Amino acid sequence: MKEVSEIIKSDPPQEKTEEKKSEDKHDFTNLITEVTKFKDKGCALYKEKKIEEAKGVFKEGIDAIEKESPIINKERETNEQCKEILLLSKKILSNIALCYYKQGKYKESIEYDLKIIQNYPNFGKSIVRLFNAYSRLNQLQQAACYGDLFLELEKDVRDKFKGTQEKVQEAKKKLKEIQKKEKDKIKKDFTKYGIPILVLLLAALTYFLLRKNK
Repeated sequence: MKEVSEIIKSDPPQEKTEEKKSEDKHDFTNLITEVTKFKDKGCALYKEKKIEEAKGVFKEGIDAIEKESPIINKERETNEQCKEILLLSKKILSNIALCYYKQGKYKESIEYDLKIIQNYPNFGKSIVRLFNAYSRLNQLQQAACYGDLFLELEKDVRDKFKGTQEKVQEAKKKLKEIQKKEKDKIKKDFTKYGIPILVLLLAALTYFLLRKNK
């Protein structure tokens, strides 16, 4: 039979194990405070229409988060602070996308919004901005895609973006018209050039076969 001292050594109490697990979690209080300051400062600058400066401050906030991203991703399911940081990250990325959009830099705006919807596929602001940005770039196929995503959102979310539903329907209608014109052009070009070419090819093939059989 084991001595009592050996049992204590080999089987530590459950409370200690739980305590150790708690100690293993990182404390992100300082990071949350720091990033929140960047977010608030960036928002203040944006309100003052200092968009370039605001964008720079927002990026500082994202940089601070990215430095800790390996630990955050590791503990995101068990550490409530990680979830708070990820929500802050979403807000700041959205603000950066907005800054680029307001500057008319639609490709950069799209890049940041795509990062967001990888983790938050139903985030209305990003979906609407992606629809608008692709529309501005006259990339109607992509615009229609995000327009459809917008129409699939909950009604209370869609209602926050007045006029967007009508814009989506207009974009889809325009896309259909363009696609129809392209199909009509292909048919017309085939009638004009394709059929005569086929006739010539058949004539050449017939001539070749007749010569071969002589």
